[in-house]
Amino acid sequence: MINTTTLPKVSIIITTYNGSKYIRETIESVCNQTYRNWELIIIDDGSEDNTCEIITSFKDERIQLFKAGRIGINGRIKNIGLEKASGELIAFIDHDDLWHPSKLEKQITVLQEYPEAGFCLTGGYNFKTKGEPFEYFYKQREGRRFDNIFFSIFRSEVAVWTQALLVKRECIKIAGPFSETHIFTDPEFVFRISYHCKAVILYEPLIYHRLHDTNYSVVNWEASHKQGIDVIRSFLNKNMLPSKLATDVLFRSHINFGEKCLKYKMNKQAVESFISAWKLKPLSLMSYKKITKALISYLKRK
Repeated sequence: MINTTTLPKVSIIITTYNGSKYIRETIESVCNQTYRNWELIIIDDGSEDNTCEIITSFKDERIQLFKAGRIGINGRIKNIGLEKASGELIAFIDHDDLWHPSKLEKQITVLQEYPEAGFCLTGGYNFKTKGEPFEYFYKQREGRRFDNIFFSIFRSEVAVWTQALLVKRECIKIAGPFSETHIFTDPEFVFRISYHCKAVILYEPLIYHRLHDTNYSVVNWEASHKQGIDVIRSFLNKNMLPSKLATDVLFRSHINFGEKCLKYKMNKQAVESFISAWKLKPLSLMSYKKITKALISYLKRK
């Protein structure tokens, strides 16, 4: 249970652009939180639909709308939200996603139980139809883990979603705000705070990520891959990642990207990505098999 003698204020940040299709449901999922001491800061990135009208239809003084004009840089828009935030704890939710009603309450409870932790992540699932889980973030759906999770993230043991994050302001001061130079900003932000601060993971699925054709990660998947590679290399160059672990992560990233290229009939790009993986691990049979598969597919389309 929450220690009711200390109820920290939570600043919840939503960034939105033309979010009218889903944002009402998202705001309602915030308003339905069992934990009540929060403010909702919504940064509109120059929407051209009726997003702002939907937001202002909520008559709750805790909801604040800021019109930023069209910026188009995810990290900059989120940083505006951080600048406006007054809470001791910071949370994020995308304009098309949903929270379980007890999400904040359960996260605050565990952060009180583990005061050494700088942030808390929860489990969740992807969905296409509301209430119908498509894919869970973790096989484990209960329990918790308190640890330094930085290396675990790169071993694919931790799901990196800012929507699942509740972070102490002091942790952000140590790690720094969102990067404003690339679109891979959300995972990179979680990477950095996990490098500097310990975490508590609640495996219970408390956030619900909506899948649709206009998801940011769907539209920008090629650029996200390239910039993700750059982030991993920068961590390696700063001696934040051991060489072997960085090589494993880069190898896996190139293999996964190549497979996705094959899915979309981008055979030339698939071959190039598998060759990049082979250069990292020349003795790996997997990369040879993937290159052969991609070449056969490429030649068939000639």
